[in-house]
Parts: sequence; structure tokens; C-alpha cells
Amino acid sequence: MSSILTRVADSLGRFTPSKPREYLALQIARKLNDTSAVGHYAILLEHHPEERLIAIFRRCASEGRLTGEQFMSELRK
Repeated sequence: MSSILTRVADSLGRFTPSKPREYLALQIARKLNDTSAVGHYAILLEHHPEERLIAIFRRCASEGRLTGEQFMSELRK
């Protein structure tokens, strides 16, 4: 059984950013080696301030834990 996010991402097909926030979502997904979930990061950027998500990304990077799972764990704190 696939998750809702996987189904949404599959329905969207290849992600092509058309806005700066979508480009940022793509870059975060790439750095986290989680490009299959780029749509998820784009949605997060619609609901959270860019500064917060960038700070979370930087925290993960400084701790050497660049994964989507760690990013989401930090976001939930």
C-alpha cells in the first residue's frame, strides 16, 4: 500500500519548478537525496516559512544527517 504522498507525487509526474519556492523544494529534496518526494517539500513550503525549513535543513547538515527522515523529524520538534 502506497502512502498518500507517493500517490500524489505519482499523479504529478516529473516535477518542474515554476516558482522560486518550488525551486527551493527541489534543491532541498536533492540535497536530502529524496527527489521522489519533491512534491512533499513543495507542499511543506506552502505551509511553513522558508526560513524555518532552511534552518532545519542547515541543522541536519551540520549534524551530518542529511536524510528526508531526519528533516521531517526536526520539523516535528
